[in-house]
Amino acid sequence: MRIFRRINLCAGLALTFAGTLAAATALAAEDQPLFNYKGKAWKLSELTSGTQQAAYEVEAEHFEKLKRVADAAVFDMHIAELAKSKKKTPQEVEKDLIKIKEPSDSEAKTWFDKNKERIPYPFDQIKGEIKRLITAEQTQTKRQDLVNKLKKEGKFSLAVTEPVGPVLQIDTLGYPASGNAKAKVKVVEFADYQCPHCRQAAEVMTKLLPRYRDRIQFVYMDFPINPSGVSRAVAEGAVCASEQSKFWEYHNLAFSKQSTLTKDSPLALAKELKLEEKAFDTCMKSGKGAALVEKSKQEAERLGVSGTPAIYVNGRRQLVAHTEADMSAMIDKALK
Repeated sequence: MRIFRRINLCAGLALTFAGTLAAATALAAEDQPLFNYKGKAWKLSELTSGTQQAAYEVEAEHFEKLKRVADAAVFDMHIAELAKSKKKTPQEVEKDLIKIKEPSDSEAKTWFDKNKERIPYPFDQIKGEIKRLITAEQTQTKRQDLVNKLKKEGKFSLAVTEPVGPVLQIDTLGYPASGNAKAKVKVVEFADYQCPHCRQAAEVMTKLLPRYRDRIQFVYMDFPINPSGVSRAVAEGAVCASEQSKFWEYHNLAFSKQSTLTKDSPLALAKELKLEEKAFDTCMKSGKGAALVEKSKQEAERLGVSGTPAIYVNGRRQLVAHTEADMSAMIDKALK
């Protein structure tokens, strides 16, 4: 595991990054030519949706890296100024400002339980490393809180513009939707039933939908990329559950049982939900679910989706953490 390490930045390097990012951002914003092919200058807007999205993600990655570099540089500058005024060393000032209590065994165990699906070691073997990671995370949070405070006070602002993703047309016809079809904000998610982050996103959306009621519409689409074939089977079962008006119940139950899903899960989930088994079985054998899931997968590939969950708001891909706070902020921004 890698813990947070502060990056010191010289002004020349910052200008180099800023110049590169500014040029990349301008390319998308002004729709300048990206390349020449057979005597024609090709703009991003003339290329496929997948290419437009890929170019945006390159710009977005540059922007996020530059933002982190700028935050670290401002933090160092602020600490240096305080150290000079207090006649202390920067290390002493930082130690005074950022005091972290050593995590308890209980805190470490809680962290482990939340992440154990992706940790191939027993808790006792890595307890110490988890405590160091928690300390690093808390340290980074406090550092970021101080930088955010400087932003609120008007002492610091980023001089480069955040790139804006392309607006893509998504074919959602025939896929399960919740909310208001005429809402200003349309959220579309491509997900895989075996993806842990998709489960987190599903849990968050279950909380958010009642909060936003008729102000948004949420559409769920499948992108079964897990090679086991289990995700695809479960997704096909969801189509058949939808025929009995039980899609969302099936959907939520499948995610809640994510760690135990198998290719036999569709029927098991149907039985638990007390669906009419004969009709469900007939639907599964008909190929209707397979066709709809495959169509959704192809749509995701056309859009350039390479991982899950992939969330779009009004056609724009959202590169946000799948927490309630971040996804709520994403929707609030779109509603303004």
